[in-house]
Amino acid sequence: MKKWLLSLCMVLALTACDNKKETAQANSKPVIKIGASFPLSGNMASIGNAAHKALAASISDANTNPDNKYYYELLVENDQMDPKLVNNIANKYIFSDKVNVIFSYFSTANRVVAPLAARHKIINFMTGFGEDILQSKYNFQNFLTYEAENEAVINFFEKMNIKNVDLVYQNIGAADQLLYPLQEMLKAKGIEYIVHRFNKEERDFSTLVFKIKNSPSQAVFIYAFEPEADILTTEIKRQKVDKIIAYNDGLPMTTDYALYEGYYNVGSILTPAEYQKAWGLDGQNAAYATYLYDSGQIVVEAFENAGATNKIPSSDEVSSYLLKKKNYSGIIGKYALDAKGQFHSKGQTSIVKDGKIVVYEE
Repeated sequence: MKKWLLSLCMVLALTACDNKKETAQANSKPVIKIGASFPLSGNMASIGNAAHKALAASISDANTNPDNKYYYELLVENDQMDPKLVNNIANKYIFSDKVNVIFSYFSTANRVVAPLAARHKIINFMTGFGEDILQSKYNFQNFLTYEAENEAVINFFEKMNIKNVDLVYQNIGAADQLLYPLQEMLKAKGIEYIVHRFNKEERDFSTLVFKIKNSPSQAVFIYAFEPEADILTTEIKRQKVDKIIAYNDGLPMTTDYALYEGYYNVGSILTPAEYQKAWGLDGQNAAYATYLYDSGQIVVEAFENAGATNKIPSSDEVSSYLLKKKNYSGIIGKYALDAKGQFHSKGQTSIVKDGKIVVYEE
């Protein structure tokens, strides 16, 4: 059996087990249906499975609260980070399953689901870059903004006393939206930089790494996804590049933390150790999962408190409650929700130590 299939079976078994334990509670409570899709196979399966575990834990915790008025049913599908699959799954959730909430994961999925959620007035919680995706009062995004990501990067450079850096950015995802403002911030701070770009499916990084190794920089800062990030890092190790090596939220996506020993990740908040253990993550791919758990709790709070007391609140009532309250707290700390539906929080630096990603302590 392929590894991804085994992983998928384990995740589905976990959800089935949780649902079985909680089914008895659903009999006496109105049901709120939550439809989520994650990449449970392919290059992003590790973070997809981690996100699934975190959201499942959040919903399970909500269902064990006897004071809650509603039972929360979590439906999960594997979208493989494929826009066509995302579209099919979202339409299934809307028209067949008639969910009250959709959770979409990463910009590829978010850009597909957001207009559907707006058109059909379904609450949609997103995790990923892109404030531009927020198209209506039904769409909410809980992840670091471009600005917060870059502020975390600048803080890291200043703390490490980095005055010259090689910026290595893959032509994918939010690269341009992150890189161009970062360059202006670096200029304002007097930090010199050289930009290197490469394409998706690039496999030979020998020339690029040779340039980096022989540049006057003190550090290399990388924005790259799998599998290119692993291949690039392997070449950095092979050529013995003796510089500070840091990644813009790339480390949570890898399955080979030993490869990144001693390297830094700058960006999203790492899930605290006690939650990693509870969710079965144990230091692996835990950063993005935190946002899913907190988002689940925020959604539950909104449904429990929005609208009239004798019926399930509408999407308009849930949206109004969320936007009116504005300030929230979660595992990672405090969130501030703006009028567009973007949750704002601060970034963090972590490091790979003894094969696990942990919070970097100076």
